[in-house]
Formats: sequence, structure tokens, C-alpha cells
Amino acid sequence: MGRKKVAAAMRARAGWWAAALVLSAALVATLLGGGRSGLAIAASDGSAWLWSRTAGEVDRVNPDSGKVEQRRQVTDARGHRVQVTQNDRYLLIHDLDTGRVSSLNLNGLGFSGKLDIGTRGDPHLAMGGASAALIERTSGAVRALDPSTLRPVGPVLQLPGPLVGGEFDDAGLLWVAVPGQGTAVALKVTDKGASIVHTAGVADPGHDLAVTVLDRGALVVDRGGRALVVATGDGTRKVAVSVPLDGAMVPDRTHGALAAVTVPAAGSVVTLGDVRKGGPVRSFPLSDPVQEPAVPFAGKVYLPVRNTGQVRVFEPTGRQTGVLNMPSGRGDLEVQVREGNLFVNAPGSTDALVVGDDGVARTIGKYPGGSGHGGDGPDTPGGGESSPPQVPVPPADPVFPNPFDPGQPRQTPELPLPTKPGKPWKHAPTEPADPSPTPARPSGPAPSLPLPTRGPSTSPSSPSTGTTPSAPSTGSKPSSRPTTSKPSSRPTTSKPSSTPTTSKPSSRPTTSKPKPKPTQTRNPYTPQQVCNASAGGNYKIQRSTPFAGGRIYQLYSATTKNNCAVTMKTTNIGKGTSVWVRLQSQTGKVASDSGTFKYYAGPVFVHAPGICVRYSGGASGASASSGWANCG
Repeated sequence: MGRKKVAAAMRARAGWWAAALVLSAALVATLLGGGRSGLAIAASDGSAWLWSRTAGEVDRVNPDSGKVEQRRQVTDARGHRVQVTQNDRYLLIHDLDTGRVSSLNLNGLGFSGKLDIGTRGDPHLAMGGASAALIERTSGAVRALDPSTLRPVGPVLQLPGPLVGGEFDDAGLLWVAVPGQGTAVALKVTDKGASIVHTAGVADPGHDLAVTVLDRGALVVDRGGRALVVATGDGTRKVAVSVPLDGAMVPDRTHGALAAVTVPAAGSVVTLGDVRKGGPVRSFPLSDPVQEPAVPFAGKVYLPVRNTGQVRVFEPTGRQTGVLNMPSGRGDLEVQVREGNLFVNAPGSTDALVVGDDGVARTIGKYPGGSGHGGDGPDTPGGGESSPPQVPVPPADPVFPNPFDPGQPRQTPELPLPTKPGKPWKHAPTEPADPSPTPARPSGPAPSLPLPTRGPSTSPSSPSTGTTPSAPSTGSKPSSRPTTSKPSSRPTTSKPSSTPTTSKPSSRPTTSKPKPKPTQTRNPYTPQQVCNASAGGNYKIQRSTPFAGGRIYQLYSATTKNNCAVTMKTTNIGKGTSVWVRLQSQTGKVASDSGTFKYYAGPVFVHAPGICVRYSGGASGASASSGWANCG
């Protein structure tokens, strides 16, 4: 009996040691990032990578500790605008100023691929759990990318441009909207390319649309009316709202059931309590000029106010429950939901904020010297004892040609016929045709969904074939092509008989310049509103100077004795572009503001009673300035 007890005890002890060894091996694999254990930890730790423009680096933030755990410097990107896209394995770093894209392997923090996509055509990168895509929104071209090497895979999928949106939902579908057709399209992206899975009618063709991608499907805002449409793989649901949606803004991605639509022109924020059920629909007024959309998170609405460096927190009913203050981020705030947390980043400052689902905000110093916890992190890019070794860049040149090279094969599919919004629609074939490397062009596009021409730039080539002067004009109205009644009425070409005044053909060369339809033709803000909202004081316009794309205003308040300057955009309104403003007094005081703004830059203030001031500003490469004046 004694021997049996000893043997049982030894077996139990051996089993315990075996279990301990297995557990230790799993822990080591996790720490080294090997196998699926490493990926599982990466997927559940809730960390996010934030861009620091001043340092020219991306920083991995741990939301629980409030510390920066890892860093990686990005060559030649310091001071640039950078967009960061992440999943559990890779980080795509898109330099918006140069068009260069780098893929960072999160397993070893080494750059595994690079790609130059340029800055024309409104290129946009999206990445799901296992795939990535490059969307050229202006032309409508979509191409699958290998997220590791950034090499293009499969043929280019050509949709009727321009496109809006372009993010993956939790089901792995890439959603875009086609305003010219009034449709929302779901794409499947694999290592064989991109293919169409669903097409849904969401608005009248030609309406201006905004899109935010949901956990399942997409929410499409019809800026030409008062309707929101939820599009999923099962159909569409139309939701009417009481607020006109002209110039409405939405975040690229919405996580959770609550959705928010910001409408600066109407001075309102519209909330949709449950996108799956279509309501309840509420709205509340804006109290500040805003240039960024409200972001829903954990049942609350977070509204960034760049002028003050604040993020106001609201309930869906409009009751304000708090304010997040980041003074160093004035004019430079980015609000995004990543990995189950909400991050407020000021790329040009040392600080960031992270908010958990409990609503508690924590300050993070992104690098040593910050006011948060960042000082405890490593002080060298990619350094620190806890940082894994850096993986060297592959010896092959990772910079590839433009993935939208006209010589490469393109897939121009016939889109499934959508139905009107709010009604069920039939599914597209569950087994979409596999795009072959050299796809055969279809005999013709679907009658109700024609592929429009590439734009006015192609029209100069058409006069050689069109003897009737009216033929080239059809190229500028792709939406009118399905109604083929116009060509039947055009033989009554009374105009050609009266066209000795051939001023139209002579003016045609001007159509070679692209004339994109603006999403908003009027700036919803005024200089007085912008200056008064930031500081009060009843500011009045003293003078202004126009330039191509905007106008600079200088205002003065007799109450505060302060001068105020602001650059107001007159083109590309509602679209983020580079805008700046500068105000200086003769005593040497200088105030300036610059960044990517949708409506205006500024306001900036200089206290100069009885002292001359001058201003300068610009947008998208154009600028203007003034001389010394307003000296009284």
C-alpha cells in the first residue's frame, strides 16, 4: 500500500510539472509572438497605434496602463499628415503628403512592404482581418493588396466613379457607395482580387451621398434629401429624418448600434438609436462650429471641437454629460474607435486621450516629455527592453508601380440590379465569377447601371467621332444615358443650323479641366461666427482678401481689443484639405493655425490695440496676404 501511494503521488507530481511546462511554453510563445497564441493576444489587448507628427513615429498605446509600449519611426514622414490603418497583424502607414505607404509587420516591428500610390485620384486604403484594398475614389477603381508586401493581387475592379466610403465591416465585406448610380455596393476582397457580392439601391442617381460602415452593412446618408438608408446583405431599410442633410458628415466607421450624423449647415446632430431597427431617431443642436463628425461610442456621442481642443460628450437625446479637454490639441484633433476603445489623438502634440467603455478618460503622453504616462516608455524608436527585435526589410525592392497602371487588366462587371431603397431585393449570385488575370470584357454594361465615362478629360477625344455638336455633351451626364429618348430627340438638331456662332466648340477646351460636383456649395460658417464662438467679444470684419479656393478675413473686437483672422474655404467645402492662416502685429506677436480642415482654418487672435496688423493664409496650394493696416 505504501508503495502504491508513493507511485500515485509521483504520477500526480509529474502531471503537474507537465501541465506547468505546457503552460510555460504557451506563455513563451505568446511573448515571442509565435503562432496563433500571439495573434490572439494581439487581437484582445485593445491597444492601438497613434501617429505623432512632430516625432515622425507611430506609437503603440496600451489603454489599460496609459503607457506607450512600442514605437517605430517612419522615414521621411516627420511633419506630414499620416493615416494609420491597423489589424491584428499589420499596420498600414499612409503618408497623405507624399502618397507613400508602408506596411509594418506587428510581429517584429519591421517594414515588410512599401508602395507609392501618389496623391491624385483620392486614394484610400482599407484593411480587414485578412485582406487589404486600395480604392481610387475619383475613378472608381478598386484593387486588392497583399497586406504584408503591399503587392497588388488580381485584376483591377472598375466601378462607376466617383466612389464614397470604403471600409470593411465585421463580416469582412468592403462597402462603398456609387453616387452616380444611387447604390451601395458590398465587395469581397481575397488573394484573387475584389468582386461584387451585393448591390442595393439607396438614393436617386446623382444624389450626393455620405457613408459610414457599420458592424454589418453600411449607413448611407442622402445629402440631397432627408433620408438615411441602412444597407446590409439582407436588403435595405429607409429611415426618414426631420433635418435637411445638406453637407452631412459621418465617421468612416461606426462601431455598435448607435449611429450619429453631424449636419453643420442645419446646426444639428442626428442620432439613430439602433441602426438594426431603424430608430429611435433624435436630433440636438450644435453649440460650436465643428469640422469633424461626431463619433458614437459605448452609447454616447463624442463631438470634437477643433477650435477649443475639446471633445463634448452627449447622450443620444442631446444632454451633455461631459467634456474632454486637450488644450494642446486645439485645431488638431482626431477621434477614432479602435480595438474597443475611443482614442482622441492630437498628432502635432505630445498628448492623447483614451476612453474605455466605462466613459473614463486617461491622458497618454506619446513620447518622453508628454504630460501623460508616455515618459515611462522607451526613448528610442523601436527600442526598449520589452520591444521585439526589428525584422529587416526584404532585400527585394518593395516599391511597386502604380497599381492602377492602365496597361494592367481590369474587371468591369455588370452590377446586380438593385431595387429602390426600403424594399427587399434579390441577392446577387452567391458564387461570384472569379476574376481571371485577363478577364474578357462584357458585351455591354447592364442597361440600368451604365459605366460612365472617365470624366471631362475623355471628352476631347470624342469630337473626332461626333459630327453633331451635342454628342460630346452626353459624356458629362452619365446618369442621363439610360434614358435613350434624348438621342431620338436630338436629330432635330436646330442648334447645328444656328451654330455659326461656334462659341461652344471654342469653349469646349475648358471642359478638359475636371469639374467635380462639390458636396457643398456654400460654407455653413461665417467669420463672425467662428471668432465669436471661440472667444466672444462681438467681432466685426475689418477687411478680407480672396484667393483661388478661399478668402482670408481679419476681424476686430472693440470689447477685447483683439484682432482675429480666419481662412474660409470656398471650394472643396466639407472635404478635408490643407488650410492655413497667420496673423502678425508690428510688435512681433504672431498667431497661426494650419492643418487638414473641411471648412476653415483658425481662428487665431492677436492682442494689438492701436498697433498695425497683417495676415496671410491659403488652401490647397493657393494663398494670399495683406499689408500692414488697422492701426487705430
